[in-house]
Amino acid sequence: MELVPMVALLLHPLLASGLVVWIWWQYSWRKKSYELKGESRAQYLERHERNGERLLWATGFVILVAFTGRAVSGWYSDGDFTSNLLPQSLHGFMGPVGFILMVVLTRMGREARDKRKAGESFATAKLKHGRAADIIIYLVFIHAFLGFIYTFDVLSGV
Repeated sequence: MELVPMVALLLHPLLASGLVVWIWWQYSWRKKSYELKGESRAQYLERHERNGERLLWATGFVILVAFTGRAVSGWYSDGDFTSNLLPQSLHGFMGPVGFILMVVLTRMGREARDKRKAGESFATAKLKHGRAADIIIYLVFIHAFLGFIYTFDVLSGV
């Protein structure tokens, strides 16, 4: 495989590795929320909400990098940037699905925040957001593992 398409394809796993760490750090809020009290809890909650929004944008960016890498690879191999855009593995199909789940998770978080700020009961919204985060964290690690395996296919030139 030529250098340019290989670098284009490997940029996604490099960025995604950082994203997985960030997602785990964001998820760790659940445990930390029980330990903190008062002003420090309020500051961490505000940071959690702000980072949740940023994480959604970062996830979209990492997925765009993946599609861009596939387009560059298609251009170099077939002379057509659309020839390689369709996912060829379960990992590739899970990316857009995972993004949709992240959008849903972010909306649930916004709903809990808005209810809390409005003085309404937000316990149910908070519980749904937390349970959705539980599911997503498992899916993120499955997705990352499949991506790790797929990286070997990219490196071998398949």
